[in-house]
Amino acid sequence: MEPTVQHVEFTSATSNVLLRGRFVLPSSPSWNLPLVIMLTGDGPKGTKSLSWANMPPRLCSYGIASFLFDFEGLGYSEGERSKLTVSRGIDNFKAAFTLARSQGWVDTERIGIFAASFGATVALLQPDIVNQAKLVGLKSPASFLADAYANECSVGELDKWIKDGFSSELGYDIEVLQDALRHNVYSCTQKIHSKTLISHGNNDEIVPFHQSKFLLATLQGEKHLEVFPNVGHNYSEEGAWEKMASLFISWFHNGFVMPNN
Repeated sequence: MEPTVQHVEFTSATSNVLLRGRFVLPSSPSWNLPLVIMLTGDGPKGTKSLSWANMPPRLCSYGIASFLFDFEGLGYSEGERSKLTVSRGIDNFKAAFTLARSQGWVDTERIGIFAASFGATVALLQPDIVNQAKLVGLKSPASFLADAYANECSVGELDKWIKDGFSSELGYDIEVLQDALRHNVYSCTQKIHSKTLISHGNNDEIVPFHQSKFLLATLQGEKHLEVFPNVGHNYSEEGAWEKMASLFISWFHNGFVMPNN
């Protein structure tokens, strides 16, 4: 049977932007469901991307619900992508987490977070929230986001972005770069104790692979890095995306199994 989808709208507190998300629940929803909150990267499609459409039904097959939301300016949410700073992303995440955790059917002892790239930056900068999650999954996390921005554009475009205040290649105002440089993910991860699984391709052309090595050195809880040999940022190599998705789905399923099951 098809999963049950519940569409929601909510407002980001500081920016006051209307955000949109959806809960994806097993076809026969019940109380005390485990829930995975999903944070996308900063691609314009947001949760419209097939990657984010494909994972929730598979989690549902194991009795795990999902909550997907779009950062402002992405996917179905309002706002301007050109102004999507890390600080705005954090504001969005706080509102999304509060909404998700308040659902009466959620087992608050079995909440997971699955975050990719920019979304991982946002999550890792909020240790007080992340420590409320039993499991944290990070897909190609950008723990130093400025590097990712630099890798997505030419040297000339980076110079132009800094000089003129806008990058036409990236579609971002200069405040996006400046704000990213104000945050220190590694100081925050020293406060995170949740069980964490990281996947990263060692040929990632956007987020340098060594950033996940640095996360291993700073995260305080049980952690594991799954290396994907010869794989880039989008897991577009043959079989790579499927292997990544199966890895996290199995991990959440095994981690959420109740003691008496």
